[in-house]
Amino acid sequence: MAKRICITGTESTGKTVLAEQLAKHFDCPLLEDVSRKHIAELTAPYTQEDVLTIAQEIIEAETIMRSETNAFFISDNDLINIKIWLLYYNWSVPEWLEEAMLQTKEDVFLLCDIDLPWQADEQRQNPNDRAELFEQFKQALEQLEANYSVVNGLGRERLERAIQIIGELS
Repeated sequence: MAKRICITGTESTGKTVLAEQLAKHFDCPLLEDVSRKHIAELTAPYTQEDVLTIAQEIIEAETIMRSETNAFFISDNDLINIKIWLLYYNWSVPEWLEEAMLQTKEDVFLLCDIDLPWQADEQRQNPNDRAELFEQFKQALEQLEANYSVVNGLGRERLERAIQIIGELS
């Protein structure tokens, strides 16, 4: 079964760019961000049910990717992100989500640092909570006892750091 290298972290930390760069560098499959596409298709503000639907879509997409890939793949998705999203809005976290997160703890997680400048877009909502959210991601990864490392740096330096980490962790 293929190993997932998960790019995670709070909004506007370069996750999607890094995921695309890593997939290209390693010439491996990329599972693009499921939540952005889902949110873009909504005609009303998202709800708890939407977030849980996104979680199910992530689980399904990663299950397919694992079965179709031999070595590893890059994922721009994370159930920890879903959990933090739910908690941020004081929505309940279902047990099935906690169980699904436990099944992914053996993967490699790259937690993107908040050292990049905030870039607004129509889906981002938390420019002033980045430090607090970053700490929540770290705590969640540590509670999961996940194999993770923080990726920081600007531009090419960030990519090179991520490549180095993958080499050390995988």
